[in-house]
Amino acid sequence: MNYNETYSIITKKVLNENTGEIENKEFTEVGKAKTIKGGYRRVYKSYDEAVADVISSKKDYIIVTTIRDKFTYMKTEIALVTKDIAEDVGVTQRKVQTIVNKMLKADMLRKVDRLSYVLNPYMYLPFRANAEKLQHDWKETPKYKEPIKW
Repeated sequence: MNYNETYSIITKKVLNENTGEIENKEFTEVGKAKTIKGGYRRVYKSYDEAVADVISSKKDYIIVTTIRDKFTYMKTEIALVTKDIAEDVGVTQRKVQTIVNKMLKADMLRKVDRLSYVLNPYMYLPFRANAEKLQHDWKETPKYKEPIKW
């Protein structure tokens, strides 16, 4: 296991026994912290509840996790192409679209443009993601409205 060491200087007033005066003396404090390899994701309770509402089979769970794992700290808005996901998982496009619609209804995803989606940062945060920025963007981004077909 790796350790990171930090050093800080602490100044304290101490009594000098030779002179009988109070003097400032500097002490060096060494701190050790374990370095954990890898990282973690944040999953909120509402995410687990939403997943329970969306999935009803093992394939549904695989589709949800495939979609979820497309989001990273660098890619917070992605294009979901149901054909690609269907080929990766081995299901029909209709099944993937049904799951995407359920995720939208459960507020796990938000559609921001025709094929662009963002993951709800109040339910799930990818590893190393900036929670404050993503949550601010989520509040500020209006939901996509389908264009009116004439």
